[in-house]
Parts: sequence; structure tokens; C-alpha cells
Amino acid sequence: MSKASRTDTSVQQKQAKLLTYIGIGAAVIAAGAGGAYFYFSQRSLATKGVLGAAAAIPQEAQVVMAFNTKSEPWNKLAQFGTPASQKLIGDGITKSPLNSLLVQSKTEYSRDVQPWLDGGHILTALVPNATQPQAPAATLIIAPTRDRGKSDAFLSKYREALTQQGAKFTSKQYKDVTYYESPTRDPNNSVITADIGGQYVAIATSATLMQQTIDTYKGSNPSLAKKSSFAKIYGSANQTKIAEPLLQVYLDGAVALEFIGTQAKLNLNESAIAQSRRELDAMTLTGGTQKEGLRFEINTYLKNENSSPLANNEAKVVNFLPQETFLLVSGVNLYQSWQSLVSQAKGNASSAQLIEQIRKGVKDATKLDLDQDILKWMNGEFAIAAIPNNQGILASSGFGFVAIAQASDQTLSQTALDKIDKAAQSSSGFLPKGVELKPKQIGDKSVVSWAIGNTTVATRGNLDNNFVFWSMGDLADTFVPKPARNLPESSPFQILTTGLPKANSGYFYLNMTTALTLADRLLPTEVKTNPNFTEIRAVLDAINGITVTSTNVDAKTTRLDFLFTLKPTPGN
Repeated sequence: MSKASRTDTSVQQKQAKLLTYIGIGAAVIAAGAGGAYFYFSQRSLATKGVLGAAAAIPQEAQVVMAFNTKSEPWNKLAQFGTPASQKLIGDGITKSPLNSLLVQSKTEYSRDVQPWLDGGHILTALVPNATQPQAPAATLIIAPTRDRGKSDAFLSKYREALTQQGAKFTSKQYKDVTYYESPTRDPNNSVITADIGGQYVAIATSATLMQQTIDTYKGSNPSLAKKSSFAKIYGSANQTKIAEPLLQVYLDGAVALEFIGTQAKLNLNESAIAQSRRELDAMTLTGGTQKEGLRFEINTYLKNENSSPLANNEAKVVNFLPQETFLLVSGVNLYQSWQSLVSQAKGNASSAQLIEQIRKGVKDATKLDLDQDILKWMNGEFAIAAIPNNQGILASSGFGFVAIAQASDQTLSQTALDKIDKAAQSSSGFLPKGVELKPKQIGDKSVVSWAIGNTTVATRGNLDNNFVFWSMGDLADTFVPKPARNLPESSPFQILTTGLPKANSGYFYLNMTTALTLADRLLPTEVKTNPNFTEIRAVLDAINGITVTSTNVDAKTTRLDFLFTLKPTPGN
């Protein structure tokens, strides 16, 4: 099981590595496969689902991972990927510390674990030290068993393998439960195994935690399953839209942001961490597969209702974009989002400094006040998109960007655009000298082009429903007055958004196939031949596209839905 006996690496560190594997994209594929091997080496499942296994976990647990132990959902991962990405997954499993644990304990899933697993989930939890709050959290793995004799045999074999490597297990009694404990080279961790009531296999890194777990099983210590936030989340039939999750992660709000920052190696400031502790009740991640690829959900649960949540709606702005659009970031109420950032930056010197630098940069380039002149009227929908184009100044890059925003105040928006026009003409502006403003007619729309000689460098104008736009080069010709076929009508967009909420508060959309074609064209040979890039490219080649939507589920809950649309493995 995951408590390696006499290694220098603590069990907690191993669990941290496991959580690190829960990334996005192909890294997650490898992690899922590696994770499968892990629980295949130890898991025991609860037929009652996550809440059933959590009934034996102390309520103090702050990080919980639940793994689906059925082989069918995991086997679906083999349906996706290119030969190169599949090889990377296989290599990752072989070299992963998780697979090393199986080798170290000399156990095999089909022979030593599967016969006693009580189908459902295995849970891994990080539980703070009750008597020493500053000490590292201890790790607990709980696996329900349907055959006590076979699960006891597994534990015996596990201990024997570790004993051969130097472990020294001692039998101890707590109440009416016998557990076995061995020290490790890490003074902060031990290896403790127990059969609890013939219903659970438990492995922990702390004798205190094992005793807490026994008390929890017996009902004298409150269980995680009865914690109000945990029970509400995992007791709800609508907790996830994923048919059969492969993994589910629960983070208590007190540690969520700090834990994520640690796993992602981010240096988060204390102000942001303190704010998250005040406001967050919990965060969850759920991952699984659907026909198109990998699906993930990240839910954020607030302690109090959000007084001004962003609205969910079926975005109108995407209808202005042509079907060739390969990158999209959209949302609603840019002004409100900016104000939230400004508010959160108060008391945080580095964040406040960054905001002031952004304001100053806009002021220097355009002579406009970012807050009052530009963002104040942007409280409707907005989008920034990249569209392939080989015309004019875009011939070398092969694509250009367009920004579209819905203006709540037409006077303010027109004033801002006029000032930006003047900034473009200024010798101290953000474009080369010699920019001329030229009126242009595209269909029934009158627009303004920025030209240097006979070359159009940008175009700006108005669209229907109070939307205004600014685009690079001659890109406006592809979507003004209306695209021949818009993005939502395109087959790639429909496939890459399958099952995601249509009523949402924003999209991130990337057609990986088009993006990689452009990357091949633009990246220098020395980058493309770099071994690290070759490995990354092998993973990216397995992805057709990535889409993320943001949705306000209710006044306290926000959800991010991720869909990694993957290429099928050859032969599937």
C-alpha cells in the first residue's frame, strides 16, 4: 500500500505527488493511469459510494481523494491517444512512484487486491495532527472489504514484503482492534496497517490517526461523512454531470488555495490565502471520461452567498465569430471582474502594484483611463478570439486577434474608441508613425480602418446589439457584417463543447488541431527539434481541442467544466 516502509520519502510526500498528477490534459491521462495502478495495489471500495467509505474517516480530514476501483471506466482511457502519447503514458506508469510502491510491496492487483475489494471507491485522506496542529498532516487510506480473510492475507503479505526490506512491525491493541506499526527512516511517519471490524482495510502514517479512525468507525469520533459540507456535496444526486467519475477530490476551504498553490508550485501571498480561508467552504474536483475524451469539473463552494454573481446566458458574442475561430476567451461584465480584482488587491502590495502598472501602461499608450474610459461601459458580454488569416499584415503569422465588447453606454464606448483612434495616429502611440484613419464600408456596416499606406493594420466598428469590435489587419472582412457560418454552427465547436453548459458565464475554447498547424509554421526549427518539445508535442497531438465553461450553479457555488476532446487510439 502507499506507505512505503523504509524509504526516505514520507507517505505524505507520496500523496502530494499523487495529487500533483491530477493535472489537466494528457498529464491527467498519465496520472489517471498511474493512479489506477495505485489503487489497484491497495484500494478497497465501498458499495455505498464516497459517503460510505468516508464514514470511517475522521471529520478533521482536509484533503480527500476518492478513486473509482472498477476496471471498466479506466479501460476507456485506452480508447484515446496517439501511439506516441500512449507510449508516454506507459513509460510514466512504469517510472511513477505509484507503480514503484506495487513493486516494493510485491503485490499484484488481480491476485492480491481485486478478490476482496468491495466495489466502489477507495479514499485517501490527509488529516491534521490533532495534538500538534503545526506538524505535517498524516495520511490515511481506507478501503472497504467484502472478504475479511482475503484482505487480511493481503495485509500480511504487504507487511512481509516491507519486513524483508527492513521494516519492524509490532502488534498493538486499541480498544478491540489490533493494528501493526513499524517506524520508518522518516521520524514523522510510521507504517500502520489494520483491519477495522472486518469492514475496512486501513493504512496510516500515524498511530494517532489510526486510533482516530477506529474511534470514528465505532462512532465515538465524528466522521467526515457527517460533516455538513461534505455530506451535502457527495449526498447530492446532481453533484456531478460525469456519468462514472474516475476520481473525486475534496478540499476543505481552510486549506484549498494553499494546497493548490503547493501542488502547482505557486508562491501565493498570505493575503490571498487568508481571504480564501474566510470565504471558501470547500472545493471539489471530479474527473472522468465521456465519448469525446476527458471531462473534469471544479466546483467552488462559498460560505456566504455571492452578492453579485456573474449571469449565466447563452452567449450572443460567439455568433459574431466565424467558424474558423480557433481560440476564444469570452465572458460577461468585464468591469465587474476588474473591480473584484482591484478589491482583492487591497492590502496586497505586489497585486496592487501590478494593477497600477496595467493602468499606467494603458494610460501611456492610449491616454485613456482604464477604469473609467474603457472598462466602465463593458458590463455586457465580451470576447477575445484568434482567427486564421493570411491576408495583408497577417500573412506572416497566419492569424490575427479580434476583441468584441457589448457597450452598456454607447456614448462612453464611442468616446473611448475615438480616443483610441487618436492614440493610434499619435507619434507617441502604440503603432508606427503614419497611421491614417479611413472610413470603410463592409456590407451594411460603416467601419474605421487604421492604415499605413495601402496596408490595413486594424479595423474597428459597431456590430448588432450594441457590440463594438477592434480587429487586426483585414480580419473584419471575415465576420462583418455577419460571418457566412458562425462559430457555434461549426462541427469542431459543437464537438468540443459536447455536454458542457450552453448557458454559462464564459468560454475558453481552443481548437488544438489548428493551433498546432500554426505552431508548426511559426516555431523555429531549434524549438521543434528540442527533446522536451517533442515529448510535449506527442501529448498535444493526442488532443483535438480543449473547452472550459464557467457557470454559477447557485448563489454559493461556481463550477468550471473542462472537456479535453481526444483523438481515438488507432484501431478504436
